[in-house]
Amino acid sequence: MSVLGVDIGGTFIKFVAKSGNDIKKGKIPTEKSFVSITEEIKKLIKNFHPEVLGIGIAGLYDKKTGKLTASPNIRFLEGVELKEIFETEFGIPVVIENDASAAAYGEYVYGAGKNSQILICLTLGTGLGGGTVINGELLSGVSGSAMEIGHTTIDIEGWRCHCGRKGCLEAYVSSYGLERLYFFLTDQKLSSSEIITLANEGKLEAMKAIEDFSHYLSIGLMNILHIFNPDKIVIGGGIPEYYPAVIDLTVSNLKKIAFELPFRDLNISRAKLGEYSGAYGAMALADKKRKE
Repeated sequence: MSVLGVDIGGTFIKFVAKSGNDIKKGKIPTEKSFVSITEEIKKLIKNFHPEVLGIGIAGLYDKKTGKLTASPNIRFLEGVELKEIFETEFGIPVVIENDASAAAYGEYVYGAGKNSQILICLTLGTGLGGGTVINGELLSGVSGSAMEIGHTTIDIEGWRCHCGRKGCLEAYVSSYGLERLYFFLTDQKLSSSEIITLANEGKLEAMKAIEDFSHYLSIGLMNILHIFNPDKIVIGGGIPEYYPAVIDLTVSNLKKIAFELPFRDLNISRAKLGEYSGAYGAMALADKKRKE
C-alpha cells in the first residue's frame, strides 16, 4: 500500500512517495502548462502505484468548487476544476491543499512540529505563506483559504504587495520584500540570494536589510502569537535556511513586543523538511485519506 504527495510549483513538481516505511523523494522540472504537469504526475503514479494522491498547490484553492481561484506563480491553472479532472485522469482519490497548509501538516507529521498542540508554519519564498495545525488537525478554513498570513496588513499606506494591496506583510517579508529593503538602504537592485551572500560575508548594508526584514517578520509573528497562542512556530524557506541568524533576530524582536504570557510557552525554529515540506504534507494528507 502506497501514497504519493506532490507539490506543484511554477518550475518544479516535488514529490514524496511512501510504501510501508520506505520513503522516496525528488523533484521534476516542468513546463508551465496543465498538460505537462498532468503527464508528469501520471508518470509518478505509474512508477509508485499510489492508492491516494495528495497535492499541495500555491494559491487559493476553493474546496467547495475544486478550483484554484488565484495563484500568481501558476496562473495557467487558475479556474481549472483540478480535483474533478485529476481524479478522472488518474483514477484514484485526490486530496488537494494549499501548499503552505500542506507544508504545515508535513512539518507536524514528519518535521519540526511533531507533538505540538498548536503549530504555525510560515514559508518564506517568493511570497509568504502560512499554515496551522491544531491538535493534529489542519486548519483549512470554510473555503480553504485560512492562514493567508502574507496578506494581513501591517501598514495600510505601506509598500505595494504583489496581490495589489498596500502594506501586506508579504510586501516586506518575502524574497522581493528583502530586495526592496536592501534597495531602500542602498539604491542597488540585488536578488535576495545575493543579499544573503553579502550578509554572510559581513557586509553591513545586507545585514541591516535582514535586520529590517526580521523586524517586520516579528510584527507578523506577534499578531499570530496574540491570536493563536501557539506552542510552536516553524519557519521555512531560503532566507532562514541560508541565513539562520534571522531566526534569532526575529525571536529577540518578538520578545520585546509580544505579551509575556504567550511568548513564554512558544518555541520558534527552522523547518526541518526544507523544500519538500509541502510534498511531505501532501503525502501525509493522502495517507490520512487512505486510512479513513
